[in-house]
Amino acid sequence: MRYRQYFWSLLLLLGLCAPLLLTACKSSPDESEELSSVTFSITNYRQISFDDLTSSGTTRATISMTLANLSLSVFNAETGELVAPTILHKSTDYESDGESAMMFSQFSVSLPQGRYKVLVLGYNGSRACNISSLHHIAWEDDYVPNTFLYLGDFTVDGNGNAGKEITLQHVVAAFRVTAEDAIPNDLGKMRFTTTAGGTVLDATTGFTPQNTGRTSDINVPASYAGQENVDFTVYLFLPQEQATGTYTVQAIGKNGAVLNERRFDNVPLRINYMTQWLGKAFEPSGNNTPEEQNGFNIKWDMEWEGTIEVKNEE
Repeated sequence: MRYRQYFWSLLLLLGLCAPLLLTACKSSPDESEELSSVTFSITNYRQISFDDLTSSGTTRATISMTLANLSLSVFNAETGELVAPTILHKSTDYESDGESAMMFSQFSVSLPQGRYKVLVLGYNGSRACNISSLHHIAWEDDYVPNTFLYLGDFTVDGNGNAGKEITLQHVVAAFRVTAEDAIPNDLGKMRFTTTAGGTVLDATTGFTPQNTGRTSDINVPASYAGQENVDFTVYLFLPQEQATGTYTVQAIGKNGAVLNERRFDNVPLRINYMTQWLGKAFEPSGNNTPEEQNGFNIKWDMEWEGTIEVKNEE
């Protein structure tokens, strides 16, 4: 009887320990899969800035813009899941020669064999970027920065280190108001509200999946008071290559009161293009309703795919 009790006790002990023994003998995925290093070089992130376009549309700008941020994310090509933490480089981390854009360092990641998608975003501003998925990229506070994008496939086959060169493309449309009159002393900010486009970017299409419109504020430093020909530029993701929308532009005083308001109807917008209006931005319209700006004269800068001029009608 005593031996039978020992026998059953031994079997029970072995049963409890068996899963632990099997777990201890099983290798983890990280230990069994060989990793290969992949290096990504940004070969042409220095794109021509909207600011460098000439009004005549005949001269190509020679000074490249500086991107404040450059990030890289790697996704599983089959599932779309993020497989490596997003790497972020900031231009403030590097020295500039004062002549050209910052030269960000290369991106390097170590990955097991498989098929992947790499997403590289170049953008300005200091607001954080949230990459929920390839289909939903947004910035905090519904901010839309001047944005460049690359999305491409690559394969890690285990044949050693690999490298890939990539080029970024513009994925925003721009709307600019150039105030020919002097900045009022009590101006606090310019507010742009549009019915077109959205604040979310789908990296797989380069368009926005949410055509919700956008409101954005541009704070005006006190040092700008009295200056003329000041540019105010906002950016937008579009639901397709071209769109038409309405912009309402408000000049808001430091006390929060609206100093002046103008409405721009049927504004032509296009990705990688700027729509520009020049005129007296702070002269009151004399009406209780915003002054409507119509009869746009559109001029295409085909050399850079760049400027749509909206001329002021006196």
